[in-house]
Amino acid sequence: MLRVGSIIKLWFGAVRRFVRKLFRRERPLEKRIYRLGHHLVAFLDVLGQRDKFRGLKKPANAQEEEEVKEVLRQTAGFVVELRTVFQTQFEVFEAGAPNVQRHTKEPVRPSFVGFSDSFVTSVPLRGEGDELVPVVTVFSALSAACVVMLTALASKHPLRGGIDVGLATEIGPGEIYGTALERAYLLECKVAKYPRLVIGDELWRYLNAALAQFEKQTTPVSKAITAVVKKTMQLVAKDTDGQRILDYLGPVVVENAGPNHGKHMIQPAYNFVLAEGKRMLAKGDPELIGRYVLLRGYFESRLTPWGVEVKKD
Repeated sequence: MLRVGSIIKLWFGAVRRFVRKLFRRERPLEKRIYRLGHHLVAFLDVLGQRDKFRGLKKPANAQEEEEVKEVLRQTAGFVVELRTVFQTQFEVFEAGAPNVQRHTKEPVRPSFVGFSDSFVTSVPLRGEGDELVPVVTVFSALSAACVVMLTALASKHPLRGGIDVGLATEIGPGEIYGTALERAYLLECKVAKYPRLVIGDELWRYLNAALAQFEKQTTPVSKAITAVVKKTMQLVAKDTDGQRILDYLGPVVVENAGPNHGKHMIQPAYNFVLAEGKRMLAKGDPELIGRYVLLRGYFESRLTPWGVEVKKD
């Protein structure tokens, strides 16, 4: 019978042989070509999931089993549902954009991948001669992020994210690798601080550059690009700290919302924001209290067009 030490030696021997074989290859990646280019990346993260998981343990009776099922429904189940919301929004947008198909046969659906409680949406920003598709797909990605943000809050789950442009390469279906992802991730974890979606400087420069390039042109495609870029820029607002954010309660979303959106989506989201503010106040954490004060301020500055009344404490 082999001893543990012998098994480990055999394992390390196999690893050494694999490494030597790998580095003896002159062109180990010759069968796969990776292309570097600019991409828009949106990185979104559902907050508070770890706290809900920390109290979990293997159920010892029927009551505990039901409690565990409910926690899993509210965590893992919610993440799966939110992935479906993303994909559904992409499909709805693509089906509702027949005018774009007159100018191009390419799909206008962003790439999407979910891992754990995080979501990554990406759009390749192609070079000269093919500008309509990326511009429209960027708008699709941002409008879907608006819907996902509202869905999360209305479902009593805070969401935070970052959206920016940078260099990256695709390493798998829907999977992006490079500084574009890093920038979006850093905006989410370092800059956003409270439930909001922060827009990076490079994305704003991309939109301004596209507007400057096509606004003075008179071709049908140029006019279409200009209109889409202007509408995309209207999805962005300045927050109280000077950061650009995705304005998921702003006029563009109001214009395209259903008749009962305020009642069925905005009101529950606002109620959740108020409840979380009270919960943070009870916990006595000044940092968390301040974050929900900011989120409440954003909501209350935009409730009127939705037909939702501001609540007085």
